[in-house]
Amino acid sequence: MGHNEITPQRELMDAGFTPVVIENQFLASEGKNPLDLAAEWFALDIANGDARPDTIATYMSHLNHWIVWCRVNRIDPGQPTAEAIKFFRQELVQSGAAHATVALKLTTIRRFYDGAVARGFIQHNPAAKIKAPRNRSADSEIIKCLSAGEAELLFRSLPHSSMKLKTLRDRAMLALMMLEGLRRVEICRANISDLEDTASGTRILIHGKGKDGYIYPREDTVDCVKEYLAARATPLPDRQGDPMFVSLSKSGKEMGRLSRIGLSKWMDKLMLTAEIAKAGRACHALRHTCGSLLYQATRDVKVVQETLRHSTLAMAAKYSHIEERSKARYTKAIPVKP
Repeated sequence: MGHNEITPQRELMDAGFTPVVIENQFLASEGKNPLDLAAEWFALDIANGDARPDTIATYMSHLNHWIVWCRVNRIDPGQPTAEAIKFFRQELVQSGAAHATVALKLTTIRRFYDGAVARGFIQHNPAAKIKAPRNRSADSEIIKCLSAGEAELLFRSLPHSSMKLKTLRDRAMLALMMLEGLRRVEICRANISDLEDTASGTRILIHGKGKDGYIYPREDTVDCVKEYLAARATPLPDRQGDPMFVSLSKSGKEMGRLSRIGLSKWMDKLMLTAEIAKAGRACHALRHTCGSLLYQATRDVKVVQETLRHSTLAMAAKYSHIEERSKARYTKAIPVKP
């Protein structure tokens, strides 16, 4: 290994995580740290060997949390019991971790021990039957989106007369997320080279959760993106390409590709500035806003499906279900006065 080669351990250190070295029978037999082993296994096993670097990095950060927890609680992560993993789950729930976060952490642990079983290090997966608790929150039935008025307030919270790079970047990201329905991860993965002018107009290659695909954005969205890119300095490429959206210092200096955490913090701050912040509202609320407002305007579930790139019509139909249910007030038909 070259002196300057970036290892999974180094990536975790650079990201602010503290890698843990554990002495363990099956891990020591490989002569490697468990996180280095996990990085190799995840690269081979997740998404049939085609996982994106940021996906693997997310799995690695969650696995590091589990290993640190094991170390603090004097548990051998090479041979944990199912009971230990249940205690870890309980601690997550009691700390108020989101349902999706608990589920992803348990999935990460399960995939790690799947790799150990497949390679003959252990006989069974201690996390095989341990699942995240059911989401009992009433909010899970509600699509957390903005009204058209709130969407306008979010855009107005940006100084429209400003041509500063940050303002141009923020408007472009808002347009792509709220008007075109892009996910947080798709904004972070976007590259400048994904923007393409064709005879029929501009299209953008989107690196989605499951597969890549093109979107054909409206003209004012394209204008926002191009104005922002025209103000950018010469991009510094990374392993994923030439990042379209970058983090910025207070002085406006470009600092590299915008991370998912950085984008979430930006969204929280913007919601507060626009005075529309609510519990549970995050980046994904903008995608839901796109779907909800699009259905209200078209009453066509198929249009929503194609715009949001849902794999099935049923996923898009939830917008029509919530919209119609909120207006129907079915119980009005009961001929009884209170």
